[in-house]
Amino acid sequence: MTNLRLFAMLVVSLLALSSAAAAERAVAERYDLNHNGYLDGGEEMHVLALHYASPVLRAYDVAPTDGKLSESEIQAIYDTAEGRLTDNESVQATLGPLLDKLSQGNGHVPIKDANIDFTGIDAAIATGEDDLEPECSVKQQVFLRRDKVDMSLYDNTLGAEQSKGASIRVDHDYVLGQTTATIDAATAVVLFRNACPDPGAQDITEGFLAGYSLAAYSDLTGEFGTGNQDLESNAEIGMDGQLQIQGGPFRYTYVTAGAYYLTDFHGEASGYGFQATVQPYDERYHLGIARKDNPYLSWYVTPIFRIDSVQVNEGGFTGLADDTRYLWLGGDFELTAFLYPEKFGHRFYAKANASLYWDALGERFVDQYGAGLFYNVDPAGNTSVSTEYVYGTDRKKLRQEEKVTLNFNVKY
Repeated sequence: MTNLRLFAMLVVSLLALSSAAAAERAVAERYDLNHNGYLDGGEEMHVLALHYASPVLRAYDVAPTDGKLSESEIQAIYDTAEGRLTDNESVQATLGPLLDKLSQGNGHVPIKDANIDFTGIDAAIATGEDDLEPECSVKQQVFLRRDKVDMSLYDNTLGAEQSKGASIRVDHDYVLGQTTATIDAATAVVLFRNACPDPGAQDITEGFLAGYSLAAYSDLTGEFGTGNQDLESNAEIGMDGQLQIQGGPFRYTYVTAGAYYLTDFHGEASGYGFQATVQPYDERYHLGIARKDNPYLSWYVTPIFRIDSVQVNEGGFTGLADDTRYLWLGGDFELTAFLYPEKFGHRFYAKANASLYWDALGERFVDQYGAGLFYNVDPAGNTSVSTEYVYGTDRKKLRQEEKVTLNFNVKY
């Protein structure tokens, strides 16, 4: 744990020293819709004019910027409004007298006594109040997903509706009298985030630091249960620092580095590790986000390149060997495709993934592949049902497996 604390302090120190920014060229780059390096007349100038005319449209027309509000962007407006009901003092001050009248009048207020006043709220909108800007406001702080492939600490365009949810399955063997629970879940709590550092002169062609965050996370996978069962499991608990690089070869590049403590569900395994990842994100190339210009099929690819150094002291129930060091080089690659997105409202989608890793110390190669069909039960995507097929070897357990599952998934 000492190593973990030292690393956490180092990450915080490095992030505190970072001072980069989204400059005017970065803002203008948002309106370069055809990506030719120029701000053209016609559509690009029209979208810019719309954003000058409407601060709300400017705030929420982000995924992608096109002068229109998509279903997810409209949902973001509702989410912001719901959050302001309890978190914004000006809203509470405005509504307070009216709520008092409602309570005194048994839930009814005569229209002549309502005195509804939007002056303060309208003034905040007119001046472009910071918390109306989703790119700079406090975003989602807590995440619950299947694994870290579907988790971004910065950008909410990859929301719950596009992700695999945490899966918990419980089986009971009435003959043996044993109950087994299978868990695949990753959680993260953002401790610190700055998604809009102070402006400065930056070159979008070279890339610059446009945000950073620090989060505590856990990543759980495996089984546990009652009876005389030796069930493998893996639990990582650690800290992640993430940098958002804007510009360069991709619109955004996320660089994550973190240290973690390794154990199992029984607490018998022990070890520690350090991992770093690089993930490009660019809607022009269908990287990390789908382009919504096809009514029949929209898709994107999520490539995450990873280096993971693990020191296992006690293997416990992880399936890993005692007193062994692993150095995994490779990545996780996932294809997500929405079928008839306009008809199903992006609720029906397919995923295919591959995890390819080489252990540079043990000189071994492991690969695992999967595919599945998913349907979001609710429009926001917080719950889904899926059928999935998995084949290959998981580097975290080093066990060959082949399985077909039916899942009810919860995500946030």
